[in-house]
This record gives sequence, C-alpha cells and structure tokens, in this order.
Amino acid sequence: MASAQFGPPGGGGGGSGNPFGGGEGPPSGDNPFSGGGFRFFESHRITIISAHAICATLAFAFLFPVGGIMIRLASFRGLWLVHGLFQIFAYILFIAAAGLGLFMVHEIPPQAHVWSYAHPIIGLVLLAVLFFQPWSGLLHHLGFKRDPRRGFFSYAHIWIGRIAIILGIINGGLGLQLSRFYGIVPASNGVVAGYSVGAAIMFLLYFFSIVVGETRRRRARRAAPLHHKRERYDGSREQVRYA
Repeated sequence: MASAQFGPPGGGGGGSGNPFGGGEGPPSGDNPFSGGGFRFFESHRITIISAHAICATLAFAFLFPVGGIMIRLASFRGLWLVHGLFQIFAYILFIAAAGLGLFMVHEIPPQAHVWSYAHPIIGLVLLAVLFFQPWSGLLHHLGFKRDPRRGFFSYAHIWIGRIAIILGIINGGLGLQLSRFYGIVPASNGVVAGYSVGAAIMFLLYFFSIVVGETRRRRARRAAPLHHKRERYDGSREQVRYA
C-alpha cells in the first residue's frame, strides 16, 4: 500500500507503459489482454465504467456533502434521522460503485498492475471505514440525548465523516486520471472540467457549513454553561443543546 502511485509511472499518460495500448484496445495475437474475461469487460466497458463513475460521484461529490451540510445548517424535528437515512443512501450508492470497481479489477489482467495505484486502495479504505459511520452516528445521538457535550463517538463520527468526504472527492479526480492513463474509456476534458468545478463548489459549500455550524456551537456554549437548564416563562425546563 505504501508503494501505491497517485499517477501513471513517469508522470505520463497513455505512454508505452499503458497495457491497453493508449485506448485503442489490446493488439491482436498472443496478448494476455485478449482473454475471455477481458473481452467481456471490453464489450461492456462504457456501461461499467460510466456506472461506476456516476454512482461514486453522486455519493461523494453530492449526497455525502449535502447530508453533512444539512446536519450543520438545518433545524427541524427528526433532523438526525433524515441525515442518517440520507447518508446511508449515499453509502449504498458507493457500495454499488465499489462493487463495479472490484469487478473491473477482477476482469483487468494482472499485468495492468491496477493495485499499484492509489484510486482503488483509497476506495476500499473508504468502503470499510464508512461502514461504521451509521453506528457511530447512532451512538453519538444517543449520547447527546444524555449529555450535550461531544464524546468519543461524537468526534469519531464527525471527523471520520469530514475526512472521508474530502478524500472521496479527491479520489474521484484520481479515478479520472486513471481512466485517461489506461485509455479504455478515457475521461474527456469536459468531464474532467465538469467534475473539478462541481466538486470544488460542493467542497466550498461543505466547508462553509462546517464553519457556520462550529461558530453557532461556540456561541451556544458561551451563552449557556454545560448542563445548564433555563427556566422558561411557563415554568417548564428546557435543556440547552449545542451539539
């Protein structure tokens, strides 16, 4: 894993190191890329790679960030549940993308050395880590109901989620770079530009929501000490919340 590359060897794209012949398909004859499994992938490559890219992009460049923005800026009853279901749906999309990615790795011959690149490794790490996010989120919510202070599960859920979203957005760019190197379905300049602009906008919105959310939380903490309960005008007690 330590030797994983973030780009093609030598920094080039589609050069002589490309096992797929720079996007023109494997040459005929005694070539390891002409096996039956690879022929199946070749015949369906546009559909498979497009579905992989669309599912992963929807998950990390739209749904996960929107779910994070929602929990920081929105305020309505049952928000935590809506946030959780929203993120679970995004994770299901990512599972589909990862499944297609693993299928591609299985179909592409070992000579391609796909596992020497960071894109599939980061994808598997994200797939494993995000599996625990719903559970840490539930423990964070249950703990918050008892005590509005952030605990271990709170910080774990929040920071793993933030890092995963940023890493997932970056990994999308690495995937586009890899598609250009192998040349099977190379990402066009328009696709690369569109992803870059869209992902950058979503990242900025997500970062803005974090800043606003943390600012609100600090103000709430200054306004009311921990565990402080204020007497409302009707005599009932309202616990101040600032997760």
